[in-house]
Amino acid sequence: MDWEERVKKERVGIAKVVEQRLDDAIAQVVGLLGDLEAIVPAGSRVMVKPNLVFPPTDRGITHTELVESVVRLVAATSPKEILIGEGSADVYTTQGFRFQGLGRVAARYGARLVDLNLEPGVKLEVPEGLGRDYVMVPQAVVESDVFISLPVFKLWSSPMSLSLKNLIGLYGARYYGHNKDSIQRAGDPEYALPGEVGAEQSAHQPNTSVSICAMNSAVKTHLAIVDALEGGDGRGNFMRLNTLIAGTNPVAVDAVAMKMAGLTASEHETFRLCAAHGLGPCEMGEIEVVGEELGSVAFDLTRLREGVLKMPVSFCLDLLSIGELRKIQRAMRLYEFIPSTAPELGARDELLSALVGVISEEGYYGRALAKCTNTARTLLGVIAEQGGTSGSMVGVQHAFSEKEKGTYFYPAHRTLTRLGLAYAVDSATRPYYLLPEGVIAALKKE
Repeated sequence: MDWEERVKKERVGIAKVVEQRLDDAIAQVVGLLGDLEAIVPAGSRVMVKPNLVFPPTDRGITHTELVESVVRLVAATSPKEILIGEGSADVYTTQGFRFQGLGRVAARYGARLVDLNLEPGVKLEVPEGLGRDYVMVPQAVVESDVFISLPVFKLWSSPMSLSLKNLIGLYGARYYGHNKDSIQRAGDPEYALPGEVGAEQSAHQPNTSVSICAMNSAVKTHLAIVDALEGGDGRGNFMRLNTLIAGTNPVAVDAVAMKMAGLTASEHETFRLCAAHGLGPCEMGEIEVVGEELGSVAFDLTRLREGVLKMPVSFCLDLLSIGELRKIQRAMRLYEFIPSTAPELGARDELLSALVGVISEEGYYGRALAKCTNTARTLLGVIAEQGGTSGSMVGVQHAFSEKEKGTYFYPAHRTLTRLGLAYAVDSATRPYYLLPEGVIAALKKE
């Protein structure tokens, strides 16, 4: 690829979050795009737009720590003002701000929370063929110099809720009603509450894809960062992925995120429509992906709808902290899976590689199970019965306590985790267990 071809491509960066160092990952992924000052010039009024459709929920909303990390990065550019804005659909936006602790975030950085559902609107024209002549854009958005979109990596109706769809939140309830379509259902008193019915055509009419394209035609996204700290299926199932996807063109960013999820952007109306209106490329051949290789972070989100319990041991181990990895290393020495004279590895990459090598050895799970107490094996069986990413560590604990009445749960938990037989995974909604591929088969052989 020559230089002229490279400069024509929209650049999208991918970064992994390691050891929960989110600030480092944010700086890395934005740095892959070039100079931050070129994106957020000093003295700018900056709008940060998370996705807070209906908090609290397990259906996927932007992680508060990501919002704070981005606000902190923006604060270092000496902005004129930072605004955190959203127009929630199913709850009141101010309630969502409170649930997510964004009041504290705003106070720490001198930012201002803006309920886009209540903002006065500015009428902006949109191109022909998008089902409307104009959109009413919240004044705070229009008056911002830089618009930063922080969507979530999740399956949704279009078919993913990403940067482009995040702008549906700009269809403020003041004009479009709560849930953006109450005028269409004004005759339903259980849905369209008095005083909350808009006068403008619904954001879901004539269809959501057209409305997404209309708002993105009126409002430029200067930086989109997809929150793929977790991937979700929109039904309450999720998987920890510790990934960020960022770019200055939302169509290109979303196309990469779609590819990461096992989908092809150009096969779906929203992306074809936005590309046809010149908003950006949806074909991967027109996009330059930098940072992490797309194949190394890919995860088919449709798998979540069947419940994911087993993952490759390398994936499971990579979710752990260096302290947890060292605990496993010491247990390996204690149980003589590695020689007592073997040096303790301190570097994360070296330790990960070594542990993957040991646990992947043929027959390891059978030998490790032989070192377990009966209660640890019972717990492993309970995880297999109740696990999966829609499960819950607390639910597993309760089920274990029913089977092993009077038996303390945590020694069994520690036994499995230090032998690499089960992995406790953190989540925005509830922690859960993952099992490495092969361990259930070994348990059944006992």
